Amino acid sequence: MSLAELRVRAAGLAWVQDLGRPGHGHLGIAENGAADAWASRTASILAGNPASAALIEITGSELTVQSDTDLLLAVTGAAPVVLVDSATQPTWETLVVPGGRTITVPTPDRGLRSYLAVNGHLDVPPILGSVAPDRLLGIGRMLHSGDTLRLQTRFTGLHHPYSDIPLFRMGAVPDPITAPLIVESTRGPDADQFPEHLDGALPDEYEVSPQSDAIGLRLLGPAPRRASEHEILSRGVPVGAIQVPPAGGLLLLLRGRLVTAGYPVIAVATLDSIDRLGQARPGERLRIHLVDAEQARQAHRRRHAELESLAARVRTAFAAAGLKPLIEPQPSGKDDVHA
Repeated sequence: MSLAELRVRAAGLAWVQDLGRPGHGHLGIAENGAADAWASRTASILAGNPASAALIEITGSELTVQSDTDLLLAVTGAAPVVLVDSATQPTWETLVVPGGRTITVPTPDRGLRSYLAVNGHLDVPPILGSVAPDRLLGIGRMLHSGDTLRLQTRFTGLHHPYSDIPLFRMGAVPDPITAPLIVESTRGPDADQFPEHLDGALPDEYEVSPQSDAIGLRLLGPAPRRASEHEILSRGVPVGAIQVPPAGGLLLLLRGRLVTAGYPVIAVATLDSIDRLGQARPGERLRIHLVDAEQARQAHRRRHAELESLAARVRTAFAAAGLKPLIEPQPSGKDDVHA
């Protein structure tokens, strides 16, 4: 491993991020982690890292970094392109950037979050096994202009004999950003309290309120009519729970949610939809579509298989380019896809 540095030239809202810290709900600690886990996993795999590796999550803003050493990296999520000095490069692909170049992830026109993964390990100490920010605990590494991130990497450069800079085309497929956003969900445990929505289906369109964050989205729109008026004692709620608060509209809980709540849950967004919700901007509209649990499981398995196929393509391409030693094995005990 060699030591490199990422110097932050300009930063809007950017944090060092990973897939979060599941398994601490009994301590009242939320999972948190990348809002769009699909984009985060894909970026890490394209950079030759485990899918759970630390990377940079950029929310609704631009990030510019620079390093004196050559870098192997990938940008996914909402950013339409990557700028290397003044040259436009594709997102959702593996890129080789020579040392001294300026790398800019621009503010997206659509969607909200972009992800920058660099081959190697960002030197940020984990807390409870994760570097994910947690607003309630007051932890996390936010990036500011002038910051320096240390990076341990095995990448020492790669040059194509004809074009100098090698070209990779791994075929990673981004999630389409649709309007309105379709949120697939399964029937919630309290759907029977809503006579007009016994199956959990919600046919109306909702708008994402500016009063939304990593804890959850406040959705503006018609409130389902509840037949019961009794209060619900606080209880455990899953990520993706779609709650019906008495003030109207809906609350859709994301990965930063409190682990307990006391509003009725009419439906629960699927894992794949939760990733797509990580790209939902205030003012955007969405529709909640009902699917059964087996459909949701099959869709999630297909996405997992896509990541495994991508990881296999990365392994093959890196081996052909003499980069096989860059590929980090998945740490034991992690249920994860790795390159």
